[in-house]
Parts: sequence; structure tokens; C-alpha cells
Amino acid sequence: MFEISRFLRELRGRRKYTLREASERSGLSHSYISSLENGKHPKTKAPINPSPESLKRLSEAYNYDFETLMKVAGYIEGNGSEELVLSESSYDMAIKEAQSKYGVNLRENPVANATIRELLLSLAKQESEKK
Repeated sequence: MFEISRFLRELRGRRKYTLREASERSGLSHSYISSLENGKHPKTKAPINPSPESLKRLSEAYNYDFETLMKVAGYIEGNGSEELVLSESSYDMAIKEAQSKYGVNLRENPVANATIRELLLSLAKQESEKK
């Protein structure tokens, strides 16, 4: 699982929000968002993890799925249907296909990685419901 700090920084960057814009949209201070994105408390240098409430605010500010943020932060596991497990081979196939067809390296992009995993899990769930 990717670090939530890197994930949040990438997500804000994809939205092209400054820290102050993210602050205005979420109601969280820009310094707190910066600390979350750096993964450590600015004074103590201790690791920092966003609270579920902070993740909720950021999900709304970034128009991004709250449950996915909760998963990336390690608060919840699975996808609500524990019998479904995403095989690494299906994930790898999707990544390789995107690289060959579109020339993009999605392995280095935490937002794309999480989105691909969510998409594949959703498709697997739909397929299992048909059976």
C-alpha cells in the first residue's frame, strides 16, 4: 500500500490545487495539509497520519472516493466483499497494457495505482454477482 502522505500530495497535485486552495476547500489548515503530505509532524518529526474526519474533508475537497482514502491510510481493508481478492496478475496485466498502449508508467503514480485496483476490484465484484 502506498504511503498516504505521497498519495495525498499526488492527489492535490492532480487537482492543481495550492495548499491554500486545498485548505479553503477542506476547512483544514494549509500547514496541517502540508504536514500530512510530508508524513511527519513539523516540530517533532514524528510520523503523522490523517484522522478519518480529515480524510472525509479531503475526499470532499478533492472530489475523491472517501473509502479509497481510508484504505490507503490503512483504516480499512478489503472492498466490503472479503471473498474477492485482486490477483497480482490481473493488476500487472492492466498496468502493462496501459504502458504498452498509452506509453505511461502507472507504477510510479499512487493515485493511478489505487484507482486501477479499485476499478479491477469493482469489475471482479460485478462478475462474481453475475454467477
